[in-house]
Amino acid sequence: MEKTLRVIESFFVMEVGDTFTWDDNTKMYVAEHSEQFHKSDDNNSEVRSTYQSNFAISADYAKELIADGYLEVVGAENKKVFMNVFDEISRLTNKYEDELKNLNEDMANMPECMKVERTTVLNNMLSLLDHLAGLKK
Repeated sequence: MEKTLRVIESFFVMEVGDTFTWDDNTKMYVAEHSEQFHKSDDNNSEVRSTYQSNFAISADYAKELIADGYLEVVGAENKKVFMNVFDEISRLTNKYEDELKNLNEDMANMPECMKVERTTVLNNMLSLLDHLAGLKK
């Protein structure tokens, strides 16, 4: 079992660079975040706040996120296997086509202008990937 996973593409509340650590007790990967804020002013009033969050995922879900390009195993950058760029183009094309198909469901509560913007971005990405795929000899 890999011990640490790093986020390489943002998803849910996770940002690029965040990490998950395997927890033997829960048998899940856990990301914990904690922030504290403290401020005093000249009137001796204090403001204190604490923010804590925990996000846990199962090992099976972690495998899916790795396969989909959202997570990577820490330390795996030295062990990366050669990847054919055209295989990556194909993977991304499938991913963006699926996002485009599910756009209305995924963005049901979003303003129409955001849907149009997302549609434009996905179509532009697909056009670029089609062009790059066409360079294969």
